[in-house]
Amino acid sequence: MSESLREQRRQLERDQRRADIVSAASRLFGEKGYDGTQIAEIATAAEVSLASLYSLFEGKEEIYQAAIESAAESIEEAARDKVEPLDDPAERLLTLVDSLFDCFEQNRDLLRIYTRSTGGLPWRLRHTMGDSSVAIFQRFTGWVVALSRQAQTAGYLQGLDAEVFSLTLIGSVTTTAAFAIERAPEEPLSRAAPAARAICKRLLLGEAAG
Repeated sequence: MSESLREQRRQLERDQRRADIVSAASRLFGEKGYDGTQIAEIATAAEVSLASLYSLFEGKEEIYQAAIESAAESIEEAARDKVEPLDDPAERLLTLVDSLFDCFEQNRDLLRIYTRSTGGLPWRLRHTMGDSSVAIFQRFTGWVVALSRQAQTAGYLQGLDAEVFSLTLIGSVTTTAAFAIERAPEEPLSRAAPAARAICKRLLLGEAAG
């Protein structure tokens, strides 16, 4: 085996160990919060030694950031995949609501981390999650604002500010999902989606919408 192939294999193994650590840490952070999770617990859950863990991450804070960013990027990618193929601007936004609930269902750990560390207040993101995580949130928000402006150009959202509507959509979905997961953790988050979708539809189409 050539040196380049050996290095590629070693890199793949490192990437897999990192992914295993991030996955295990996400579950623990979601259950216990950042302060309640110990670095040794993460290593045990990921089935790696502490030495191996520290060879891949500087410490718990770096793992925390990686866990948030991995899940957030996964949610953004999944939402874009469902929304962007659609033509109607209003249907794009309504599908976004549905897809966010679906994504949170698949990433419950991120939702728990978000609510535990920010209290559900988006302006606390920078303090608790760091600039790189905030950048992902801002990129996603910018995309939603662009969708809302397209809908407004098409005749929807009459009399409403597209940016405020976008923040309302994101905030209402996140808060509703967080409340649902705390109130009834055994139930799928999809049960909470119709009410949030109906509110967004009403705003999109006007007060007379059913």
